[in-house]
Amino acid sequence: MQAIYKRELRAYFRTPLGYIFLSAFIFFASLMFVLNNLNIQQTNLSGFFSNVSLIFVFVIPVLTMRLFSEERKSKTDQLLLTAPVKVTDIVLGKYLAAATILLIGVGATMLFIPIMELYGTPDVPESLVGYFGLFLMGLFFVALGMFMSSITESQVIAAVSTLVIIFFFWAIGGLNLQLSALLTGNWAWLGKAVDWLLNFISINNRMYEFTLGTLNFVPAFYFVSLAALFVFLTVQVIERRRWK
Repeated sequence: MQAIYKRELRAYFRTPLGYIFLSAFIFFASLMFVLNNLNIQQTNLSGFFSNVSLIFVFVIPVLTMRLFSEERKSKTDQLLLTAPVKVTDIVLGKYLAAATILLIGVGATMLFIPIMELYGTPDVPESLVGYFGLFLMGLFFVALGMFMSSITESQVIAAVSTLVIIFFFWAIGGLNLQLSALLTGNWAWLGKAVDWLLNFISINNRMYEFTLGTLNFVPAFYFVSLAALFVFLTVQVIERRRWK
């Protein structure tokens, strides 16, 4: 796994992809920081975290689109799949490489905390909890993007499909459909069940507690379990392809 990890990490910096992701993420995150904090001298980063979660929707598909689709299109995946390496190691190596690039981007924006100390007293523990939640959410998105990359040889399709699915998870909480109010009588149970499900899977609802500096097990488990699920699904897809 270590060899795969190093190979993938180097690949991000041998091509423009890693630089594109980092520069785009840091630029837009910095813009949100200026608008939400510096302009009004606000030391609370909750609004910043909410905006960065939206930035993830658009930049993480760029980070993950090549993980498997590029090698599948160029047929170089056959060399990897026939090598004496476990599929789990291949998938985890690629996943951890992408997660490392994500960590570099998120870590760079943590410089905003000492910047805020120039004009106020930021709540550092609260900000660190928010960053922790942001990274966990990013890990889920990376795992989802990697899975989408594993099922297609087109990087464009992988990126677009990842963007659409992530945006669904991000936006679903804000739709406020309230089907329980629309479905009454014999269908009342269905409306309540759908409302509960939409509220449960909403990224914003899960991220909200982190933005307030509250370290809660439930949203952390939500992000980690979904990341693990999509890593597992990716392993199954690649394993199946290996034995075809």
